[in-house]
Amino acid sequence: MAIQNLTYTEVIGRCHGLPYPDEQQYAQITSQFYRFRLKEAWNDHQSGEYVTVGWILPCTAINMSWTSKFSVDHQSKTIDIPYSEGEDYESRAILEQLIVARSQAFLSMSKKLEEELYRVLGINRTVRIPRGGSALFGIQTFGIQMTGYVYDEKSREMKIWVPKRSATRMQWPGMMDNTVGGGANFDEEHFDCMVREAEEEASLPKEFMRENAKVVGKISYFHVRDAKAPGGLGFVDRSLQFIYDVELPSHIVPKPLDGEVEEFYLWTIDQTVDGLKQGKFKSNAAATLIDFLFRHGYISAKTEPELETVISSLIKRLPCV
Repeated sequence: MAIQNLTYTEVIGRCHGLPYPDEQQYAQITSQFYRFRLKEAWNDHQSGEYVTVGWILPCTAINMSWTSKFSVDHQSKTIDIPYSEGEDYESRAILEQLIVARSQAFLSMSKKLEEELYRVLGINRTVRIPRGGSALFGIQTFGIQMTGYVYDEKSREMKIWVPKRSATRMQWPGMMDNTVGGGANFDEEHFDCMVREAEEEASLPKEFMRENAKVVGKISYFHVRDAKAPGGLGFVDRSLQFIYDVELPSHIVPKPLDGEVEEFYLWTIDQTVDGLKQGKFKSNAAATLIDFLFRHGYISAKTEPELETVISSLIKRLPCV
């Protein structure tokens, strides 16, 4: 193996962005956020209880101009959509605000607002938010990470299909990734998301994936980037990733389809470990692969002195909504 540059704890730390060593500091950090709230349910009198569905950094809440569809209270640190004029009113209000955010450089011009839509969780109706704006509002999102592996027919050695991301990707260009990954659209459950992404990214047959891919767990991350960071954009990226494994037969070979992947490589476990410790992987893919290596016995207490910290770091606390 190559010389170790990063520990597994450090690799996972890149995914989270901010450590929370104790409950007191965790509470201090999250108490600074503004709560983005929607009504849990609407009734004929436009009343009902608010629920927190997102978290917005103070630098964004204070400095960004807000449309008339939002009610901003700096004393209570709440940002609400206080009324509704129809089924899509809140979704339209969010989209209009993101257009303002982009015009004022609170959101990168490269962020697309018309394509992939996520569902706002925690309420009893469908409110949509463009993927490119979910972290600005600190919305809890969910998606999938799927690891495809094979056993060598002669040696029975396990190998993992590792893609290299296209150099044209807006995020993490040219880095190594998990076999398949992606966010769930507003009308998808995680299993359907996995099947769709497997076909779109890796040309994996839908029926094979439906019959053979197994959900084996989940990881979460809570990444806070302050506006003082490079790029000047502040966001709270909260995601829950459902983890899938699938053993692929030799005749099913992942192939790029939608242009997001440059090429797939069949890596040994040693190559994968080296890539992780050299920082070659996209951050949430790296966390997923560490989870995979642990579950399959390639990371253990005998080989990893920080095993307890590594495993606990894979499920990060999320602010309650």
